[in-house]
Amino acid sequence: MRTALQPVSGFRPPHGVTLRILGRVDIPLLTAHLTGLDDRSRHDRFNGSIRLDEIAGYAQRCIQPGVMVIAAEQDGEVIGVAELHPSDADIAEAAFSVSDHWRGRGVGAALFALILEAAWSRGLAFLDVSTHADNDAMKRLARKFGAVLAFDHGESTGRIDLKALDFAASGKVA
Repeated sequence: MRTALQPVSGFRPPHGVTLRILGRVDIPLLTAHLTGLDDRSRHDRFNGSIRLDEIAGYAQRCIQPGVMVIAAEQDGEVIGVAELHPSDADIAEAAFSVSDHWRGRGVGAALFALILEAAWSRGLAFLDVSTHADNDAMKRLARKFGAVLAFDHGESTGRIDLKALDFAASGKVA
């Protein structure tokens, strides 16, 4: 069943792009998206290199109970993905990828807002993000949503305090 998610107010994806949660039957779509990323986008997503033959296994491990994977799709093709990976009792880590020709068009922001809302609604306290030092797009996006970033050993890491967000009162990230 493909049920479209409602975007968070103020963070709508481009016209014709729908957002939905991926399930086990969607592993081939996730695999196709990740292998279809250009070299730089794939490097940005995995914070380093990954062999193409390893991606199918990653996609299978990614779509499992407890992990939320939200896709942005246009005409049945996954053009962006946000992943929410629980890492502790009240902390999760987020990961994002957007196809290179869709970058800068609001896809990442729409996905980021939904992942924040999902983490907040699960009662998590913090959302962690990390990326390599050269991924300026991810660093900008994380800061846009309140991440305080620090640079350590070639990596930018950040944390968003989900308790400081107010989805219930405003219906949007505040």
